[in-house]
Parts: sequence; structure tokens; C-alpha cells
Amino acid sequence: MKHLTLASVLVALVAGCADDTTKPPVVGEIKPRETEWEVVVNALPFPLDGDTRVRSLTVGRKEFDENFANRGNIEVLYDHDDPTITIEVKKYVYGDEIDANGDMAAGMEGVFQRLSLWAYVNSGNPSPPPQMDPADDCTKDTWKDGCQVLVYYDGKAQAERSGADLRVRLPRGYRGQLFVNTEDNTTEQSYPRRGNITIDGLCSGGDIRLEAGWAKIKMCRDLVPTPTCPSADIQACENWGPMNMGEEAWSKDCPCGGGDFFGQLTIRAPQPWASNITVDIPSTVWLNTTLQNTSTMKPHECKPQIDCPQGICVLNTDDEYAPFAEFNYPSPAAPSGAGFNVTVESGGCTQIPFVDAPDQWPGDDGEPPSELRGNLKVCTDCL
Repeated sequence: MKHLTLASVLVALVAGCADDTTKPPVVGEIKPRETEWEVVVNALPFPLDGDTRVRSLTVGRKEFDENFANRGNIEVLYDHDDPTITIEVKKYVYGDEIDANGDMAAGMEGVFQRLSLWAYVNSGNPSPPPQMDPADDCTKDTWKDGCQVLVYYDGKAQAERSGADLRVRLPRGYRGQLFVNTEDNTTEQSYPRRGNITIDGLCSGGDIRLEAGWAKIKMCRDLVPTPTCPSADIQACENWGPMNMGEEAWSKDCPCGGGDFFGQLTIRAPQPWASNITVDIPSTVWLNTTLQNTSTMKPHECKPQIDCPQGICVLNTDDEYAPFAEFNYPSPAAPSGAGFNVTVESGGCTQIPFVDAPDQWPGDDGEPPSELRGNLKVCTDCL
């Protein structure tokens, strides 16, 4: 069944009023549309040291005040050798050509013209750019601590069937907190666009939230239990003991042994969402992990998996829906259960319909594919 959008109707009315012999413009098929990736921040300085160093970064959020909803994929890639940040945006909409790109003759902007990057220092709910302090604009001169990378719609209310994918490229040396949040866009039944998350090279803690998309998180290979501790202090903790040979490695008395220093990473798709989440960890770090599928509809097939090599890992599967494991426990003097901590949670286990790209759209009357989601996994060299 074909739909007429509000934009199409308005343009037709304008055309009709101007000249009753003029045919309504051809606006194209109503379908998924998206732009190419656009670089909106290019290699901006991103301080890693000193008083202005970046300690936290937020990418994405759920809709607020009918705005600021990316409702799309998020990629965070630690692939810059220099201390710089690059941000790319890909916008999407389900609609016709006028919904997407507007109509110049009618003086109408489309979704692709109205959506833009919003990047400001902010700790609460966002406001439109004219209401923000220009000094907090993160895209000017040098990136700032506490910035949020969001999507802004310049209009009364963001179209429900629109949003944007975000790609953020960071320095390999960034050890500050990372907060990522996205949601699905299921307004159009034939085009359930899930918010998927890809993070490659994460070397610190943070909080990752999603709904029924998938998440693939690859930790850096030189991950340490305490990402924000100085290197010399980490080395001291590894060698801690009377002979300075690690007999009491990571004792609570060593410089980084206090509980506040250990990295904490949480990845959650809370109830009722069912998400497939994979976390790829290095084989050498002292790390504790807990995986939980909290669906109340038990028994079910979504039993979390932890790849636990003999000799470096101790696995507990007393609860098959909430296993936990400790890797590379350093010494009897170290507090068991500490180290870098990874918690992964899915709130459901069910078949989830999805369409990952416009060329996979089954058509207005088609049935999108689906797969079982709610599967959680921690492994090494699997991504």
C-alpha cells in the first residue's frame, strides 16, 4: 500500500493554488532514503594531557522534547594516531524525495537539511543551539571535556521516521570514559531500523545502552585493569611484593590498588529489549566479567557464553543465564573480583525483525527478516 506524506500533500496544494492546470510534482517512491557519510568535524585537536584533557565523551541519546534522537547506528573507532577527533554523520528518512530533500520552489526544507550535528559541553538535557553558550561549542578550536555528540532537528518536531548514524574517530591513546546511547526506529513496520553499536579499540570504561540492535565491542589489546592510572604506577602494581617481583601483584596497597581506579564497562539492553552483544577482550588483562539475560520467560535459548581458556580463567555457571568469570587473577594479595570489570545484560530473548540497509528493504508490503536476539558473548579475537 502506498502512502502520501504530509510534505507531498502540501506541495501538491501549493502547486494547485498557483496554477490549476499544473500537475502535482513527481516526488518519487515512498521508501527508505539515506545520505552518504559526511565529515562534520575533521581532525579537531583532542587533548589527552594537562588540565584541558578530555575525561569523558557522550555519543547519542534517546529522544528528548521531540528532538535530539539519532535513532541509528553508532560507531566509535579508536584509529587516530594523533590526538584528534573526526565525526561523520549519515542521515536517513523513510519517505519520498520531498521528505528527504525538500522543495526549493515551495521554500520547503527536507529532513536532510534540517538534521545536523549537535556537539556541546553538557551534563543534562540538551537545548537548541541558539540557547547554548557558544563557549561550550565542542566543534570550535579544540575538543572539550564533557562534550555530547548528538543529532539536532531544526524544526518544531523531528520526523518520527528519521534519524542519523554517527561515526566518531578517536585517538588510540584516549583513556577517558565513553558513554553511548541509541534506540531503534520501528515506526515503519516494513522498515524496522535497529540501533546497532560498533566500538573498536576501547581502552577504558563507560556505559553503553541500546535496545534490540546488536553491539560489537572490541577492547584494545593493551587494556589494563586501571586505565586512568599512570603507567609507572601500573608497573609498580604488577611488580608489587617484598622482592619487587609480583609476589603480591595488585595488592590493595599498591599505587593503583584502590577500588576507585579499576575500570568499569557496562553494556545493557534493559528489559524488555533483546540484543545480541559480543565483547572481544585481550587474553592478558586481569578482568572480571558477568553476563546476564534477565528475561523472565525462562527457559529460553539465550544462554550467555564466556570463552574461558584453561589456566587463565575461572568460570562460574551456577546460573546458566548469568555466568561470571575472572581472567588472569594476579596474586593472592589482589582483591578477588576486582580488576577491569565488564558487565553485559540483555533483557529479552526473542525473534527480532530488522532491516540493516535501504537495499535490504523488502518493500512496503514485504516482511522484514528476523533473527533470535538476546545472545551475549565474551571472547578473545572473535571480532
